[in-house]
Amino acid sequence: MKKSSNQMLSAWQNRILWLCWIAYALSYLCRTNLSIALPTMTAQFEWSTSAAGMIGSAFFLSYAIGHLVNGFMGDRIPIKRFLLLGLTGTSLCNLLIGFFPNYFVIFIVWLVNGLFLSTLWGPIIRAIACWYPSNERNTPAIIISFSSLAGYLVSWAGLGFLVSLTRWQAAFFLPGILTTLFTIWFAFRMNDNPTSVGFCDYSSQTSNPSMPSQQTATSISLWQLICREKLLWFCVAAIAQGIIKDGITLWEPTMLTSMYDAPTSLISVVSATIPIFSFIGVLLSGKLMNRYIGHEKTPGMLLFFITAVTCVLFFLLMGRFLWLDVLFFGIISALLCGINTLLLTFIPLRLSSYGRASTVAGMFNFSAYLGAGCSGILSGFLADLFGWSSSIILWLFLCIIGVLSVFLGFASSRSANS
Repeated sequence: MKKSSNQMLSAWQNRILWLCWIAYALSYLCRTNLSIALPTMTAQFEWSTSAAGMIGSAFFLSYAIGHLVNGFMGDRIPIKRFLLLGLTGTSLCNLLIGFFPNYFVIFIVWLVNGLFLSTLWGPIIRAIACWYPSNERNTPAIIISFSSLAGYLVSWAGLGFLVSLTRWQAAFFLPGILTTLFTIWFAFRMNDNPTSVGFCDYSSQTSNPSMPSQQTATSISLWQLICREKLLWFCVAAIAQGIIKDGITLWEPTMLTSMYDAPTSLISVVSATIPIFSFIGVLLSGKLMNRYIGHEKTPGMLLFFITAVTCVLFFLLMGRFLWLDVLFFGIISALLCGINTLLLTFIPLRLSSYGRASTVAGMFNFSAYLGAGCSGILSGFLADLFGWSSSIILWLFLCIIGVLSVFLGFASSRSANS
């Protein structure tokens, strides 16, 4: 029996979605593996802590700048070609580290790896915009957001176990080989042009009647788009959530250890609950976006506001019970993952009619990682002066900034919806 047009479209949409999902999950496997192998590498090569940390800092610097540059390029280079470039590059970088265990080589290669990995997110957002009508993008946006969490979990569980049984090189060889094999499959299966198989390219479609026509939208310069849609306010919100979100990732084990003098094994177990809360946060953002479809201002402000209230309660109850503090860390992480999904996925998708979905996603990702880079310095400085409770005050202040930024961004934007 011949398939209907809708069934064929659905089959293509599922194929594209899961190809992009696996690609982004593998990208996290190709970046978090350094954290897993680094303790063994540091001990074997007798690196100082600062020397080892420089490798991670170089990666985040190149990754942040790469998002800004590659987000812009991602709207000009064909989606499939750009994704193949990123996947091929990161697989080669991982294999090189395994074959050439030298500090200088590892430093340079991991810096370059950040540039390759930053090519992926913007084109993936474009692919969703191409294949899905504007009123059907929420579900694929949520599904694709889970890919990073899956990559984290597989990396920490699978690669950690592998390294404990073999050598640290396995943490780079396995992701490199898996990504190489997937890239070959991806090259044959990916289609970034729906019209080539008889379907509509939905990237210019918008559910907002106030958005400009495609012809008008694509003629607008990047600076005009930034001013018209007040994107700098959303960049401020992305920086704020990046400082808090990555501040928790970086400092949670240290904060709990210093407050409770708990054994490292226990701290590792409780820290492993954070990805579970993050998973819940992505689900929460999806529910809110389905409830307020086309009205991103409400869930954006709501998530920042609830995070602020949670920070107040955390500040008042901090240091009393270990598992209560873990619960607060988890709730804040969940809410911030919701905000992250809103800023880095939903807003770029809604602006796809401008032909700048990748550019906007790149701008917001750059801002988020700029915040991540500041989180260690800010929280560490305040903790030295006033203790760890000062970090919670910082997070509260940033949540207030987040609420105001989302409000001003949508209130001033031509495409605002309240």
